[in-house]
Amino acid sequence: MPALRGMPPPAPSTAGAPIEPLPTAVTGFVGAADAGPVDTPVTVTSAAGYHATFGPTLAADRPLGHAVDLFFANGGRQAVVVRAAGPDPAQLVPAEGPGGVHALDGSGGSDGSGVTLLVLPGLTAAHTDQVRVALAWCAAYRAVLVLDLRPGPWTEDVRATVERVGEHRERAAAYHPWVVVDGASVPPGGAVAGVIARTDAERGVWKAPAGVGLHGVDALTEAIDARGAEELTGAGVNVLREFPGRGSLVWGARLVAGAQTGDPAARYLSVRRLTDHVLTSVSVGLGFVRDEPSGEALWARVRQLTEDFLHRLWLQGALAGVRVEEAYGVRCGPGETMTEADVRAGQVVLSLWMAPVRAGEYDAHTLRCQARPSSQPKTGTTPVHAVDLGQVVSRYIGETEKNLSRVFDRAEGSGSVLEFDEADAVFGTRTEVRDTHDRYAGQETARLVERMAKERGMPVRWRRRPSDGQG
Repeated sequence: MPALRGMPPPAPSTAGAPIEPLPTAVTGFVGAADAGPVDTPVTVTSAAGYHATFGPTLAADRPLGHAVDLFFANGGRQAVVVRAAGPDPAQLVPAEGPGGVHALDGSGGSDGSGVTLLVLPGLTAAHTDQVRVALAWCAAYRAVLVLDLRPGPWTEDVRATVERVGEHRERAAAYHPWVVVDGASVPPGGAVAGVIARTDAERGVWKAPAGVGLHGVDALTEAIDARGAEELTGAGVNVLREFPGRGSLVWGARLVAGAQTGDPAARYLSVRRLTDHVLTSVSVGLGFVRDEPSGEALWARVRQLTEDFLHRLWLQGALAGVRVEEAYGVRCGPGETMTEADVRAGQVVLSLWMAPVRAGEYDAHTLRCQARPSSQPKTGTTPVHAVDLGQVVSRYIGETEKNLSRVFDRAEGSGSVLEFDEADAVFGTRTEVRDTHDRYAGQETARLVERMAKERGMPVRWRRRPSDGQG
């Protein structure tokens, strides 16, 4: 029987240490300061610790000090600070290293953790070239940029700067307006990063840091009403709003790319960060693979450790679904995720999928690890093509049919046997009728696969999974 939420997790693997969750709110700051080492990452755990190293300055042209103060005031616990060579945006984010943001390269902890949030006080969305470099850095290190906009009211010119944010815009979370601290107008990025850290600690990285109060802020530089908030949200910008009796609140947790896509990992900040957290934690947790011989024992160990990690997240409420198979899944092995060439080369290929928003609606990912090659028997003279239905099934049965047709076309051209997991038949419940011309309304995906296989005269296999309780 499938495990239910609230039941004990599967027995831990005796083959190796469990995959541990890495810290989720390690925040990198890069900005100008009056003291401290230049282009050298320094870890601080309090505002006092920051000022002891980088000086007491809270000048308007050096917003780093205010940003770090607000970060800790709002619940931040650990910051990695880099003092740039100067306040110019090109000094904060040079096109190439080693200075500025590039000084954060490899600045993670001994546990393999690294910066997950990036704040660049003094840089705004108007600095197009520097934002592009900063987002490329975030993509390389699985981090999110907390992006400030230009000071002043929301205008069409400010909207245009947001629209110019290009590649990797799914890693930018923009906030408006600026905040007032001791009479000075201050960019909100540091305060928002603190709110994100506080939400992580109190509720989990999978919870949206929205509807949460800002601390250490006297006022907002602009009052945004409900209509204005809707306009900014439509532009991919999160709003800070003032509410009587509640103070200043972070009123939104979307990504800049959310204005153009419905993909949850590119639309919602919490989904993006949960995905990054899972992939980084699993990658680091499977670091032992490099010292192990590739083979059935290692593949089973990789599967079990990853399943255990995802199961713990599911029990905490990070993944949707009442049953395990609705929430996550894992595959690793020849004929499923690895070719014979992968096996010979010692490549361990792991496929995992999870439902961060709705049960049965999966976000699928592939991770590769290098093990020590070892001689393995061939998987058969006919190549086997394992199909991840999580990347094939759509909400609409007609679209699912098109995707499956492409899968059959590729297999037919290579002479492969298609192999589906029996547990994947549950994907059929995701399809729904929206148009009367959907010819296959009400049919399960499994039946659609079988019909296509019969029409084309192609071999199809259904593999049973032990986790289904079927042996």
